[in-house]
Amino acid sequence: MKLQGCSVLEHKAITQILGKRLNWLWFPKKLEKDYQSQYCREAAHEFRYRGLIIFFLYLILIYGIYQLLPAEQIHTWLPLYSMVGVIVLLATVVCWFGKLHRWFDYVIGIGSTLVIAISVIAAAITTGEQANILLHAAIIYAVIIVYGFVGLRFYTAMAAGWIGGLIGLAVSFYLSADITWTVLNRTYTFGGLLGMALAYAIDRQQRNNYLQSCLLELHRLEMISHNEQLEILSRQDALTGISNRRHLDEMLKDEWFRAMRHQTPLTIMMIDIDCFKAYNDTLGHIKGDKCLIEVADTIKKIAARSGELVARYGGEEFLMLLPMTTQKQAAKQAERLLKAVSNLKIEHPNSEVSAYVTLSIGVATYIPQLNEQVSDFLSFADQALYKAKSAGRNCYYMVDLQSESLSQSLAS
Repeated sequence: MKLQGCSVLEHKAITQILGKRLNWLWFPKKLEKDYQSQYCREAAHEFRYRGLIIFFLYLILIYGIYQLLPAEQIHTWLPLYSMVGVIVLLATVVCWFGKLHRWFDYVIGIGSTLVIAISVIAAAITTGEQANILLHAAIIYAVIIVYGFVGLRFYTAMAAGWIGGLIGLAVSFYLSADITWTVLNRTYTFGGLLGMALAYAIDRQQRNNYLQSCLLELHRLEMISHNEQLEILSRQDALTGISNRRHLDEMLKDEWFRAMRHQTPLTIMMIDIDCFKAYNDTLGHIKGDKCLIEVADTIKKIAARSGELVARYGGEEFLMLLPMTTQKQAAKQAERLLKAVSNLKIEHPNSEVSAYVTLSIGVATYIPQLNEQVSDFLSFADQALYKAKSAGRNCYYMVDLQSESLSQSLAS
């Protein structure tokens, strides 16, 4: 029986259970619930076939007893012992219904209790030395099957074994049957102790296998988590937390072909922090890193729509990718960004432009055409950024690509 592990408990807690706590055959509440649910489902599935094997062995046993019983006792014994076969078949049929699998312990537990009770009663009401010995051997058969083969967990099997025996004895007393105590003790009692040891070993091994599966499941989830973290790190700039150049290249290519396919405008903004080298030289790299982080967070808030992306393009350069954005919309976004960075009031004591940190932005908007390259599109945004700087910085410049193709623009 193979059970799937779960991640209810942490690695340390499971390791502790694998120690001494496993000997008690009981888990913490959440883990026990999952274990019982899985166990009942798998045990019910296996009993579909085990039940048929048990019934076949029962037929062989009942035939042997029938051959040895005196004729006058058959009419009393046979209807009673036939009930064992009926119980086994009913339990097998029930296990074919998936919705009843969660009741496996109750169905098979009650059935096992009745089988043992019937076996004890049948042995008690039967006379004749040969038949009596065979019927007591049938008790051992019933006990060992219940403990070791039907699939009950240890405590359930133990309850079925001993409660069934007590019910059988109570009924035998009520019927004033002649109980052979010595034989009963050597069959039912010793068989019960042997069966308990067998059930304990099986249950403990099943629980150990389940815990090992839980550890494997935790390891699998940890690996997935680590891979996801590595994937994020591979796409993320370590300092600012926004996308890095590698992720930008992937997304830019995807959006370029999507815009080409649907003939929608694509906008990119090349963004540069004005006089950033002077900022670093004056205030130091720690302050410079803090400035980069604040500016990156501000740009990220501007590019808030689904599909929009902000990436660190170089040292103090950023790139904003805006799918389905027209020139007019791009101009508004550029104005918003300039105002947002100005509102940060990050002091820049050695700037040629302002007392505070400012930006220069190059904007390019275009509907991609077949056989055109995204690299050419990037070069125009870069040219626009250069013109914004030449115009005195702290502004944006928008290159006009609407009236001609990239190749025509390049030629001019």
